[in-house]
Amino acid sequence: MKVAVRGFVGFDRIFEDIIDVDPNISDADMMELVIKHANRMAHYDRFLIEIEFVEDAPNPNRFFRFGTDTTRMVDPHLISHGKKPS
Repeated sequence: MKVAVRGFVGFDRIFEDIIDVDPNISDADMMELVIKHANRMAHYDRFLIEIEFVEDAPNPNRFFRFGTDTTRMVDPHLISHGKKPS
């Protein structure tokens, strides 16, 4: 399945990766993928990561969004920011 992972700071898209993911991916491997992309945004105080399950279009539930900036999210999942990398 195709998954789009996007990172935003404000209205600026910092990255977009289109990834082919095995539909039988384990929870651990999916978490590793999510953490990899979250780490790319860790040095921003406010950010949003959007995961889109592309093949589910036009289903509006194909998006999963999380981050420290909930202003543009629908059904947001707020996470605490933690420490900035040194």
